[in-house]
Amino acid sequence: MPGDVKLRDILGMGRLERIVMEYFVKNISVGEIIALIELREEVKRRVARGERDLVPELDDVVIEREISRTISKLISAGYLEYKGGVYNLSKPLIEELKRRFNRLDPGVPKNLENL
Repeated sequence: MPGDVKLRDILGMGRLERIVMEYFVKNISVGEIIALIELREEVKRRVARGERDLVPELDDVVIEREISRTISKLISAGYLEYKGGVYNLSKPLIEELKRRFNRLDPGVPKNLENL
């Protein structure tokens, strides 16, 4: 696994990377198909609210391609893991969440600004 990853590093990521990481910090573990669908819809919502430069075009296939590239990059960097059709927040980040928030609370948004 690549170098030491920390939750606070998320704050310095690019916007699409941060959206993906916020999603996984909230959900911890998600099947790949559901993750792509939910992240695609989140990107579309954000574009509709004015964040126009998240993806090159607002086509579902392009959005999903960009999300998949971002997820692959985050897996390579050690922030996420993939096994058997499921994306997971990496074990070091899970342990850090447990230490900082005293529990994981999957499905509950976490305020990353307080890191």
